[in-house]
Amino acid sequence: MTNLDAALAALAATRAELLALVGGLDEAALDRKGTLGAWSVKNALAHLAAWEEWVAGVLPERIASGATPADFRERAANEDRFNALEVAEREELTPDEQIMELERIRAELLRYLGTLPPDDLARRKPWPEWDGTVPEYLLAALDEHEREHLDALRAALQSLNTTDGGLTA
Repeated sequence: MTNLDAALAALAATRAELLALVGGLDEAALDRKGTLGAWSVKNALAHLAAWEEWVAGVLPERIASGATPADFRERAANEDRFNALEVAEREELTPDEQIMELERIRAELLRYLGTLPPDDLARRKPWPEWDGTVPEYLLAALDEHEREHLDALRAALQSLNTTDGGLTA
């Protein structure tokens, strides 16, 4: 069983890697469409922020009642539509603002997690769709997801650096 401290350490390490990777890019590189499929790096960060905000939004109800709120179930029912809407909603943000948004959402999640009693964190199967604990869910839902996009960004940026002379300022 993973405890909360271990889960948060893993989340922090992955986030630090992500921010270090994108921190070396100038604003034009961060906003360049087509870097990761049709998305820019900024769009990938918006996607990560939207997913983390979704996770943080459903946790209180899931932990309290074992249920996922209906509006959150609807949003997750069609992942492609959810992703497109959430990325589009954040399109007007500058790359720096998007990074701040990503950090704001993480801070809100950490504040909420700090309010949970140890028994809630250690309880197995806190909602019907999840057999593990809340810290294990955080690793699966957030860390693995962010790491997947981190690896894809790293590969995309490496490919762009070798094919068009680089993306950094």
